[in-house]
Amino acid sequence: MKPDEQLQWEARWARPAAIAAFVAAAMLLVGATLFFPKDRDGIESTADFLLSIDAQSGGFLAATLLSALATLLLAGVFLYLFRATLARGGRMPHWFLYLVAGAPVLFAIATIATGLDAIDNADQFADGGVVRGSRGEDRATEIRDSSVGLAVLDSVGRISVAFLYVMLPLRARRVGLLSPFMSILGVIAGALLVFPLGGVSSVLQAFWLGALGMLFLGKWPGGRGPAWESGQPEPWPSAAQRSGRVPMPGQQQEPTLDPTPPEPEPVPERPASRKRRRKR
Repeated sequence: MKPDEQLQWEARWARPAAIAAFVAAAMLLVGATLFFPKDRDGIESTADFLLSIDAQSGGFLAATLLSALATLLLAGVFLYLFRATLARGGRMPHWFLYLVAGAPVLFAIATIATGLDAIDNADQFADGGVVRGSRGEDRATEIRDSSVGLAVLDSVGRISVAFLYVMLPLRARRVGLLSPFMSILGVIAGALLVFPLGGVSSVLQAFWLGALGMLFLGKWPGGRGPAWESGQPEPWPSAAQRSGRVPMPGQQQEPTLDPTPPEPEPVPERPASRKRRRKR
């Protein structure tokens, strides 16, 4: 595809991609407020988590569904960024396209399946009797680990989506589509997807997706990189370049050679010394 055709495609799909990013960010934020595990005295972490799911099954199910829908929307967001990066020389294998489209779908399915299974496990654990102490923790762990297949499916989907969070921002930064800050933030969001920190993970992912949507629409504070306008790989300008203190990339002026040599400065005449005046 020619650069002009690519820029036309990006202009046509920028709004849908941005809307997908905004909606996914909103779903992640809302989902993070619907379920809060409680810290019960005398009950270990796994047992406490299952009891919290049983007590808040409606909120947990709603949070699970919102997370799955947000993950599905990632396919459109990542596909837009992937195609823009690839058009500017970002070297990525062709099979990467299948990962961009398939990983969010796989993770969304795994999220729903594991969420429904967790609700069943929580109900089974709460009705079993022993919930406190080491016996309750061992029983909760045994019930949780009974769904090995779903755990593997969830891990594969989670790691695949995290890989996209890491690789796409790095490649997009290389061709000038993302700033260093946005690139590093995407990598951190991918890492927190594998090693979650409670609601912090959802908030950070939502912030990155919202910022990415603003970038797609050209509403980035201070303007976005010139690569978005030219369709060619160009470095993202630094803060000094944006402020005008340093020339923008490709605008450095080379010194020109003047063929006429500069005229010598006149040397002031020195007054005659006293000895010469006496001789005269």
